[in-house]
Amino acid sequence: METNVEEGTPQTDSTPSSTRPRRADPFLIFCKCFSVVTALIAILCIVVNVISAVISFKNGSNIFDGIFRCYAVVIALFVVVAEIEWEFVMKFCRVSFVIF
Repeated sequence: METNVEEGTPQTDSTPSSTRPRRADPFLIFCKCFSVVTALIAILCIVVNVISAVISFKNGSNIFDGIFRCYAVVIALFVVVAEIEWEFVMKFCRVSFVIF
């Protein structure tokens, strides 16, 4: 143990608590997994609704069903964007605005 000459108090060679490895919070891991699953399901919803809208417009028998499917695709796209990292989206927007 060394003594601090200026204050006269002993100094210890202990490591601060920030140097020990920190464990990830299980709740945050669960939320991240739930976010990924939600985004994947929304992408699946987009695919199914696009296919269904194309079939509705090809047959021509039920145009309103195809229009509602298009709204479902837009809502699902919003869900996907909301579930992914916003930072990536903002970086992409900045890059695309700089290019144009």
